[in-house]
This record gives sequence, C-alpha cells and structure tokens, in this order.
Amino acid sequence: MKLTPAGKCQQCSAFHEVGGFCSHLDAEELESLSAESRSVMLRRGDTIDSNELNTWPVLLIATGILSMQHLLEDGRKTIAAFFMQGDIIDMRNMPARHRGSLIALGKSKICRLSPKVFGDILEKNPSAQRVVWENLRTQTYRAMEHSADLAKKQALEKLASFIFECQHRQIITVSKNSVTIPVRRIDLAEYLGMQPETVSRGFKELEERGILEFQNTLSLKILNAPALRRIANGDRSSDHMPTAGERRFKVLSFG
Repeated sequence: MKLTPAGKCQQCSAFHEVGGFCSHLDAEELESLSAESRSVMLRRGDTIDSNELNTWPVLLIATGILSMQHLLEDGRKTIAAFFMQGDIIDMRNMPARHRGSLIALGKSKICRLSPKVFGDILEKNPSAQRVVWENLRTQTYRAMEHSADLAKKQALEKLASFIFECQHRQIITVSKNSVTIPVRRIDLAEYLGMQPETVSRGFKELEERGILEFQNTLSLKILNAPALRRIANGDRSSDHMPTAGERRFKVLSFG
C-alpha cells in the first residue's frame, strides 16, 4: 500500500466523473482538499482496518472495488457491502465495533479525504453536499434491499438481483444489456450468503435457460430482462418464465 499526496486531482477519474463529488468543487476547494488528503493504491487483499479509519474516516473510491467485511469468532467472514467507483464512505463518529474492515477485491485507488476539509466543503458548497447526501442515501437503500434479499430470497433470486445491482452501478457500459460482474465468485458468494459452487451453478442455470450469456469471465449480456426481473422479484411461477426452447421451469433453490 502506497500513500501519495493527492495533488493531481484533475487527472483523476473521480474528478472527471459526471456528477461526482470532486467535479462539484471549485479550484480553491479542490486545492485545499488535495493538500490535506492522500491517495492510496491498493492491491487485492490490502486491508484498511478500524485503527486506520480513526485517522481517515472519509474515503472516496476513485477506481476499483472495496468490500466491508466482518470476521466472526469462529473464523467465518461475511461481506456486508461492496463499494465501487464514485462511492463515498463516511465513517465519522461511527463506533469502531461496527466498522469491520475494508478490503480491496482488486487493484483499487482510493482517496483518503481530510475530515476537516471535507466537512468545511459540505457546509459551504450546496452542490457538493447534495452529491454526498445522494450517495449515502443510495447506500442506505442498497443496504435495505440487500438485507431483504438475504432474509427472504432463494439463491437464484439473489443472484438475479445482484446482476441488476451491477447494471445500475456500472459507470461504463458497452451496450444497454451488457453487465460487468466486478468481483470474483468467491467474494460474490460471501456477499450473497452462498457457496461459490452455488453461484457458479446459478449463473449456468440462467445461461442454459437463455436468460443471459457470458461474453467473458466478468462480462455478461442479459438476453431476457423481463424474465430475469421476475426472478429477482421473487416470482417463481413457472407459467411466466419460458425458456428460449419454450420449456417451462421453476426457480430452484441451491444448497
């Protein structure tokens, strides 16, 4: 993990992202934030633990993806959330016991924003404030939906929901129905409360039914969005979801 002064903000994707936080700052605000903040390059597996978050509780994901992970006493781990490009993580005043650890799931660049300068900007810049509020509000809604998925949905339903989540969150799209799955299946399994082999079987099931097709390991194309949406919404009526070959099916629950 390497720390460097965040002095070249105008060359950063977070600055050029349409509607992103940094794009709403004026020259003076950007200079002040850059001088007091630090950018960090992470490799897969690099961890930002609770102690580090005491000093740098406000983070912005410039590129890559981070996970919020909690480790149970018996060694089991769970991924509570994914943070992707453009997300702001604000953990000011959050008790350390609730934080868990932020772990990079691939090569990532994050900006450790000065809490003081960040707070000053939010007080004086309504446009930047709206961006932050909208980002945090979206995270709250996403957490609520994920909680409902874990509590009530079966494996294939959770997987379908995650595909739509990825579609909504991706910044760069090749085509309307193209979706990038930005995490490995072992990490996705932890997030959805499933086994990795269950995730693989679920993707294969959706592909065999003509609902999607994989273009490579991380990219897929949705071929039948209405059917995928019905699965994501928990509609297990076999009358509503014919396959490409006109077979009828029920959504399966994998062990």
